[in-house]
Amino acid sequence: MILYFSGTENSKYLAEKLGELLDDDALDLFTYIKAGKEGNFNSTKPFVLVAPTYSWRLPRFLEDFLLKCKFSGSADIYVLMNYGDSFGNAESYLKKDFEKLGLNFNGLYGIKMPENYLLLFNLDSDQTNKKIVEEANLELEKVTSIIKSGENFPKTKVSLAGRLQSSLVNSLFYKFIVKDKKFYASGKCIECGLCSKVCVLNNISCENGRPKWLGSCTHCCACISKCPTGAIEYGEKTIGKDRYLLSKLLKN
Repeated sequence: MILYFSGTENSKYLAEKLGELLDDDALDLFTYIKAGKEGNFNSTKPFVLVAPTYSWRLPRFLEDFLLKCKFSGSADIYVLMNYGDSFGNAESYLKKDFEKLGLNFNGLYGIKMPENYLLLFNLDSDQTNKKIVEEANLELEKVTSIIKSGENFPKTKVSLAGRLQSSLVNSLFYKFIVKDKKFYASGKCIECGLCSKVCVLNNISCENGRPKWLGSCTHCCACISKCPTGAIEYGEKTIGKDRYLLSKLLKN
């Protein structure tokens, strides 16, 4: 069973492609987390978690969710994380989490995907991003071969910088950067309410038809990327920028 969370479709793409290659089901964890429902997952095949990298680690809300889940059938779990830069020392934290759940952690495999964090960074060109996706497809074939063989993912040597990124920098990132005070809806807002529906943490309410952020954002970028009119902005950082959704990129 392949479990995934995706804000802008990078992880969704990898999970569904991997499901095809492994002839396995890909299950979106969004509905579980949004509804506050604990997962009770059973699989005869190894579990595979596909997730984005937030500040060189698994997203904290996703980690919290997983630690409340129950897993039965297979006791093995692989983790596939997509990143724009690297995944730092995420593996050591994942290992501890899955030990708590009584699962055999079979390693972490990182795959580079297009940069999507437009709250801080600029997006690359469509041409560059399509090449990145092509290379990711080749990496998925390697991932598939390893999982089918029953072997662990190769362990990656972590530098001192990587350890600091996943510990100190991660803590500072959540303390000072992951805030929602800069979000607002421009005059392009058509009051459709989609931003509230795609918010995994139920952090957006609609007052008189317009979105209001409630202080529990995780910066998944789902609201800003999926708004049909591009009405949502993040301070001045996103003004004039294209929004990123992988399905949009692949259609061009």
